[in-house]
This record gives sequence, C-alpha cells and structure tokens, in this order.
Amino acid sequence: MPGKNIAWGITGAGAFLKESINAISKIIDNGVGVTAYVSRAGRSVLAMYGYLDQLTGILQGPYPIGVVFEEEEDAGYPSTGRIYRGIYNLVVVSPASMNTVSKIVNGIADSLVSNLVMHAVKNNIPVLIMPVDLYESKSVMPLVIDRDKCSMCSKCIVAENCPTGALRPDPRHKVRVSPARCTKCFICREICPYNAIHFDVEVVVKPHPFYVGIIKRLNDIEGVEIIDHPDRVLEYI
Repeated sequence: MPGKNIAWGITGAGAFLKESINAISKIIDNGVGVTAYVSRAGRSVLAMYGYLDQLTGILQGPYPIGVVFEEEEDAGYPSTGRIYRGIYNLVVVSPASMNTVSKIVNGIADSLVSNLVMHAVKNNIPVLIMPVDLYESKSVMPLVIDRDKCSMCSKCIVAENCPTGALRPDPRHKVRVSPARCTKCFICREICPYNAIHFDVEVVVKPHPFYVGIIKRLNDIEGVEIIDHPDRVLEYI
C-alpha cells in the first residue's frame, strides 16, 4: 500500500495500547500515512500510560499524517468526512474498547471513532477492529496504592507533596489517585514510609461470554473484520 493512508482509531482501553502504537510506527516506516483518531477516553489513557507524546511524535509528516483529538473536533466530527474524499484506503480501530464496539454493532455513531467506522462502512472501505475484551490479555495499571499498607498512616505526606496532583489528600480515604496526572517522577515512592505506592502493576484481563457475544456481532457487518493483534494490520499494507 505504498503512498496510501490509514485512519487509525484509538479508544480508551489500556490493553494492546503499546502494541498499537508500535504497529503504527512500523506502518509509517513502510511508507504508509496514518491519521490517529483519538477519542476523549483514548487521550486520557494515552496520557495516563505515558504514550501521548510518543504517538504525536511518530505522527509528524505531510497531510494526512497526524492526530485528530475528539475534544478538538466540532459537532459532527468533520475530520471523519475525509472518508468521502478517498483519503483513506483502510480504517483500523485498535485498541477498541467495549463501549466503542457496542456503539458500532448497534449502529450508533455519536463519538469520533464510531462515527469514523460508520462512514467507512457506508463507503465500502475495509475496517479492522482489535477488540480488547475478546481475548485474554495482560494489561498494566500505571499507578496503584496498596490500601492495606496505606491505612497505616494517619496523614498522607505523599498526597501533600505530589507536584502534579496525581495524588491528592482525600478526607475519607486519605489519598485520591488521578493516574492521568502522573508524570512518574517517583517522588511519592521515595517518600512513602510504608512502600504503599506501586507503578506499572501487571494484571490479567479475561473475556466474559456476554461481552464476547456482543463483539462477535462485528462479523455481521459487511466490510468489518476482527483482528487478534495490532500487528495484523501490517498484513494489509
């Protein structure tokens, strides 16, 4: 697909997020243009995992290479109208959250990414979707408080000294966590006397039959294909 372009939707899911960015980088290296269409939740998750600057750094180049953020779009998501101008040969959604998949299978197009897919389907442009809830996967929680250890303190010195507000005092639970604000300066980990703060904690996410059934309805949409890893997109270029 030399000289061609891909519209790549990124939603608010942490699983397969790093792999999706790596796949985008490989595609750019293959001479294919990519526009990332990032949902509101997607931007928050990218920031929370520390990947936002990496994504915007990769997508520097001539039109249409770049990033479209949902909150910067006007009503109706005019940037998705590029589909009608033949700008893109392929649409990808990876990672695809359960919320976005549910919208797509029910014909709802009230978000940036679901709107993008709707236009692609109507214009017979192939769509590849990587649903994070279809497969067992490992994900990472960027910032975790061990509440059992945290309960040892009567007052949280960490929450009072966090420079970004990722950890803030809370009257009921002593400390409130906002992972998206965390820059991983690790000051909190250094000053917590009970080692209650942990970074990049790995968790296993398992599929549930109810949600698997919803995801498989994607197969009923002509032109839409489910993929099991972001790197599968490379087979289409």
